[in-house]
Order: sequence, then structure tokens, then C-alpha cells
Amino acid sequence: MKNRLWASFKEVMAKAGEEPPREFLLFPEGTVTLEGIGDAYLTETAGRQIIKDFERRGNDMVIDYEHQSLSDGVAPAAGWIKGLVWSAGEGLRAVVEWTQRAKEHLKAREYRYFSPVFMVRATDNMIVKLINVALTNQPKTNHLPPIVAKMDLAQTSTREEEQMDKLKKLLGLAADAAEEKVTEAVEAIVAKLKNPDPPPIACKEVLTAIGAKEDAGKEEVLRMVASLKAPNEVAITLSHEVAALKTRLAHKDQEDLITLALKEGKTSPEELDKWGKKLALENPEQFRLIVLSRPFGSVIPVEGIRVAAKDGGLAGIDETQRAINEMCGVSEETFKKYNNQARI
Repeated sequence: MKNRLWASFKEVMAKAGEEPPREFLLFPEGTVTLEGIGDAYLTETAGRQIIKDFERRGNDMVIDYEHQSLSDGVAPAAGWIKGLVWSAGEGLRAVVEWTQRAKEHLKAREYRYFSPVFMVRATDNMIVKLINVALTNQPKTNHLPPIVAKMDLAQTSTREEEQMDKLKKLLGLAADAAEEKVTEAVEAIVAKLKNPDPPPIACKEVLTAIGAKEDAGKEEVLRMVASLKAPNEVAITLSHEVAALKTRLAHKDQEDLITLALKEGKTSPEELDKWGKKLALENPEQFRLIVLSRPFGSVIPVEGIRVAAKDGGLAGIDETQRAINEMCGVSEETFKKYNNQARI
């Protein structure tokens, strides 16, 4: 680290026999040089985040001897960091309470230096977390392996930091958003996945077409569709009824034309079976033009057939006329309708 980092501790211990410092500079603001590793950096924002993390834990931080806390052996405390403070223009300072044994070592100048263990962010080498502090006499050489080992672990933590940064970005949070904000955002997403919004009733274009609002519910949309559908159903029903009526009228016209043609002897049952009935149904005007325009009795002679009495009543139907009516399917009522005057 930079000389002024070590000097800050040495300076207060320069005179033998004096009491150990109750506060000293852990990291200077700006660049912190690590022997054999390179430079790390500390800004006020990063420093205050370290303080916040320390306060969140709520525990005193150990100052041990020679980084013994990093091994599995006995690691007695030399002191405890009771608090961290940011000193403008200077850096991050530690407020410490020493053990009696550590006080004696320091007063006797048996330990003269300290070595903080911390984590840096891989993307910019920013110091982001303080692990602990050790008293040591050879901070640049003897105890580099433990620090480096801890820094290796820090790289794993750094990857977690990077993942957290990506998560914040995905969630639309600020880069300095607290973990609580991240947790809240994730919980909100999980809650929405467990209770998703109901799918839309119809696409926006359909809702617009029927005059419904974008947030219209199922019942409202169904009601509006039914109201639009009803006139169409009525129109279809009327169309069917009109078509049926036209069919009935067409058959009625066919029957009237055939009856008239037979009455006047302008066609025969054989001719009707071949094409006359079909023509009378499908094209009555053409039937009139071809059949009814013929001379009276040109196909079947009708003279001498008694069909009605002089008073208008039916006097009788001879066998010939009755046979003709049966072959043509003409009822007696229909025949009477068109033969209410006698032809002699």
C-alpha cells in the first residue's frame, strides 16, 4: 500500500510507551497500492458503502495477529474495530478497542504495522468490502499469500457483485440501489408469476371494432358481441322465410300456368312431363311465350267438353277431362276455379 497508509499507524506509535491509537486510517481516499498485486481504489461512495455494510452486520470486527483468522488454528484477537468513519479528504478510518495483550505489544513496539483484508471489484479494482485487520511486522512479504488467498475468494464475491449489477439493470434499478430494493423488485415479480393477470379477452383491434374499452371484462365483451350478432340472426331468419315464400309462390304459379295451358288445350301431359313443368317453374315468362301463346285447342281439342252449367255451377266432368286432370295432377277444386264458364 502507499507509504502514507502505513505512516498513519506508525506516526501515532512513534514514541515508545505511549498508549495505542484509538483511531487510525485504514485506507486513504484514492489509490491504494498492493505489493505484487497492483493498485486498488477507494472513493467516498465506496467508503460509505463499506461503513453501511459494517453497520448492517452489527458486530465488532476482529483485529487479529498475523492473519491467524484466515487459518484453522487458534486466532486470538488483538483488538476490535468498534466503528468505521469517513474522513473527508483523508479516507476510511477505524475506531478500535485493543486487548490488554495487544496494548503491551504495541507499547513495546513488538508490532508496528497493520494489514487489512478486503475485497475488490474485478471490473474497476474498487475496494468494496472490509473482512478484518491484522497486526503484522511484514505486511509486504510474509503475509501476502493469505491476503492473496483472500483476494481469490474475493473474485468469487466479485462475480456475485457483477451479477447483482446485472440484476439491478434488468430490474430497472439504479446501480447504487440497496439490496432491500432488489429483494422487493424480485418478490414483486415472483408474486406476479404466482398470480398472473388474466389473459386479455380479445386483441385491441377487436375491442376497438366493437366499441369496447381496452380493459373491458368478459361479460361486457360477450354482451356487446351478442348485440351485434342479433340483427344478423334476424336478417338470416327473414332471408330464409322470404326464400321459402318465393318457392311456394313459384310452385303456385307453376300450377296455375299448367292448369291454364291444359284447360285451353295448348299442351299435353306428355309435353309437360318432358319439359313443360320445369319451364313453368323456372321461367314462367318463357312458358307463357312458348305454350300459352299457342292457338286455343292446338294440342288437345277442347270443343264439346261440358265443364259447367249455364248458371255458373259445375254440371259435370266427362271421363276425358277427368283423365286429363288425373294425369296432370290437377285437383277438382283447381279445375273448377278456372272452368266456371261452359265451353260448348
